[in-house]
Amino acid sequence: MKSPLTLLLTVISALSFLTVTRPTQASSNLGDNISITYVKVKRPIFTGQYTKVDGHRGKRILTPKGTILKVLLTSGNTAVLSRGLMSYKAQQHLYENKMASYHTKHYNTKYFAPYRFKLPVRARVMQVGSGYTNQAASNYKPIFYITMDGYLQYYSGARLKHYDIKNSFESKSGSQDENPLWRIKPTTMVKINHFKTTGNTSYVYYKKPIKGLPDRKVSSRYYRLSIQKIKNQQRTWRNGDSALTAWWTQYNVGGHAFYDLIEMEADS
Repeated sequence: MKSPLTLLLTVISALSFLTVTRPTQASSNLGDNISITYVKVKRPIFTGQYTKVDGHRGKRILTPKGTILKVLLTSGNTAVLSRGLMSYKAQQHLYENKMASYHTKHYNTKYFAPYRFKLPVRARVMQVGSGYTNQAASNYKPIFYITMDGYLQYYSGARLKHYDIKNSFESKSGSQDENPLWRIKPTTMVKINHFKTTGNTSYVYYKKPIKGLPDRKVSSRYYRLSIQKIKNQQRTWRNGDSALTAWWTQYNVGGHAFYDLIEMEADS
């Protein structure tokens, strides 16, 4: 009969064998999945951002676990990632090249996980109107959007006109990436305290009303803005051999028409 000590050593040896021989789950590349638009960071990693010191690039920042990043470009197991639409407040301390170009290594399931917004209207650029019209009368209409770090930023028509920002695509810069809309100080900015989504409607709650938006007071502490997705639209304008096509999504924001201009394409 084996002694208790012998039995204990046998059990420990068996457990050690199981621990050593248990296969590790290999990480898989995400670059092959072109449908991924956003990812969530699973462990700290450098993704191309720096601190900002007096408007200039400072020290490298390790992107913290839990950060949501926008996928701009993928190539094998590398990706160009961006913090996306960050608040004006955050941009004062974060340096990111206007044209993100750093190829993050290890674009795989060990460091990243595909992510889908719990608030579907986050990072959607809403402009007053029922849709893009290709007419001057639709330019410089008020715009708002919800940033990646949880702020609602509103831009009045007067502010947009001052910077010659017709919409999220057309501005004096001539390039969507260089549009001043992403960097100028908003007319009003509020922190979103919480939100909920029911069907095609999202509700965002904050503590101060925004002049120019149809929010409503729903308690002693909060104002609420309802944002309902209606439908996707597309239209083409032709002029001789040239054509312009625009795609947008219609929204009902507190009973008023807004739209998110998704894409524009010119053919000549």
